[in-house]
Amino acid sequence: MSTPEREARMQKIRMQRLAQLGTLLAGFAHEVRNPLSTIGLNLQLVLEDFQEPETARDKRTQKRLSAVEGEVRRLQTILEEFLQHARAPEPKLGAVNLNEKLQALIDFHHLEMKDVDLSMRFYPGGEVAEVWCDWDLVQAAVVNLMRNAKEATPSGGQIFVSTMREQDFVVINVTDTGEGIDLQQIDRVLEPYFSTKKGGTGLGLPTARRVAEDHGGTLTMQSEPGKGTQFSLRLPIRQGDATAEATP
Repeated sequence: MSTPEREARMQKIRMQRLAQLGTLLAGFAHEVRNPLSTIGLNLQLVLEDFQEPETARDKRTQKRLSAVEGEVRRLQTILEEFLQHARAPEPKLGAVNLNEKLQALIDFHHLEMKDVDLSMRFYPGGEVAEVWCDWDLVQAAVVNLMRNAKEATPSGGQIFVSTMREQDFVVINVTDTGEGIDLQQIDRVLEPYFSTKKGGTGLGLPTARRVAEDHGGTLTMQSEPGKGTQFSLRLPIRQGDATAEATP
């Protein structure tokens, strides 16, 4: 067997093993989720018995139980985001008025941003009309980008969401005036399980990138330390079967 043929065969075997490993890990995470939920529920019930601790021992017990419950909740978040990333569904494409949907999404999250003293504005591109996409998946990706911007931006900062057309593509930009990302970390930001946030799962941005790629698009970023970061979700305007039903 020639070297190129052997390398192609080995690459195919590696890909098959990775696919099997992904399936195995997703099944494992699913099996762990139920007992973990039971543990969390019972911890909450026990903590209710210590809502008003009377002795120093009760106070120590309450503190330790609260710490354990916090770790259980963190594990639940990691599992849910892993399952979301590992079992991302195939996009169900439909015609979506992107500017209209994004405006409604930003209106919905306005108070959430206002509560932490952040302002968020939307600048719709005039040439952006209907886009052929799965709005549920795109919405989840944009929410991930907005929350990432929220966590990266100190009080008094701003978040801008905008759309623009680039030939046969539409670009959704989410820009913040936060701290920016260190140049040494930029190449790793979109990698699974890498996070610059304390307690972050590192799966939000990779999941957003996967949504873009599953649509035939891309997710890119630009950042300048001390000035802010911009993520650009680029999607084809038209793709798939033209007979698919439009998203309501």
